[in-house]
Amino acid sequence: MGYCPLDRADLALLEALQNDSSLSVSDLAEKVALSSSACHRRIKALEQSGVIARYGAVLDPRALGLSVEVFVEITLTSQSREAMDRFERSVCDFDEILECHLMSGAADYILRVAAKDLEQYDWVHRECLARLPGVSAMRSSFSLRRIKQMRGYPVRIGAIRSGQAP
Repeated sequence: MGYCPLDRADLALLEALQNDSSLSVSDLAEKVALSSSACHRRIKALEQSGVIARYGAVLDPRALGLSVEVFVEITLTSQSREAMDRFERSVCDFDEILECHLMSGAADYILRVAAKDLEQYDWVHRECLARLPGVSAMRSSFSLRRIKQMRGYPVRIGAIRSGQAP
């Protein structure tokens, strides 16, 4: 999906939905000063345009017993399309790998991994990461403490930079 121009009401809706997607349409409409029908139409348009990709709950990893978060830098033996495609497909097979980013710089990829403890991360390292195809080097960095967690994208910043009213 491409960029979709957004007005003030769209931006307010997106901020409200990122903050709490469980709000009813009538509660959202009240928050952003729209009628319920206008609010519903705008939400549907944002979904259809791809600006809203999906809805979900934000889970607390500690409440799930996942107290270890690791960032793993991966270097491949080859940067050929085939090698990268094989690696990227394999990454999707492991639920313990939360995110995978193709990078510029020293590492080819950075993975974000969750585990309950160091013993489980050792298992993930041996049984998941070490089995990924084409890996020549791995470097793990452990998160000691999360300082700021993503709460959503800064929708107003994109609008300001593109010349739209905030």
